[in-house]
Amino acid sequence: MRHDLNESVTTTELVRNLSVVIDRVRLTGRRLAITKGSQTVAELSPPAKSGYPIARLGELLASVPKLDGDARAMADDLALIRRAAEVVNVL
Repeated sequence: MRHDLNESVTTTELVRNLSVVIDRVRLTGRRLAITKGSQTVAELSPPAKSGYPIARLGELLASVPKLDGDARAMADDLALIRRAAEVVNVL
């Protein structure tokens, strides 16, 4: 169990003010210890953030394999697909 929580709420306060406590966690993005007596019995925390951090986007793009000679062939294939998908206007 983590002990680095600065804020806490008792189980009684949680039951009486659940919506307010949840909003506090949601708005601050910080975990909250739930205590019963002098013991921490649970934690309420915001969900983990999903996705890839934008700060690491350059690193990700640098790690992607290069197309090299296949780039031209891929461009040709895409052009062929686009031409085949064109709809002829008959009117």
